[in-house]
Amino acid sequence: MAYKLVVTTDTGKDIDKATEWYVNIRKPLAKRFLAELFATKKYIHKNPNKLETKYKNVRVAFMRKFPYGLHYTFENKTVTILAVFHTSENPTNWRNR
Repeated sequence: MAYKLVVTTDTGKDIDKATEWYVNIRKPLAKRFLAELFATKKYIHKNPNKLETKYKNVRVAFMRKFPYGLHYTFENKTVTILAVFHTSENPTNWRNR
């Protein structure tokens, strides 16, 4: 079944910040980060119910090779990615936006 995928503006900023971090280290690393991010988004889009709820109605898909989690909700056949957070950050910070 196809679900609608929404990425918030704040999520875009999170992605830009993380990508810039990896570009400053090595451009190929940034490309690998973005490729894995895309793959994780694709997995969430196709399988939104596969991951457990971590907070109230928020689920988290962790990237395999990079220390980031994609925080998202799934309601009314819509997947909304709320944040892309480094695992060392407090995961509740996205609520304070």
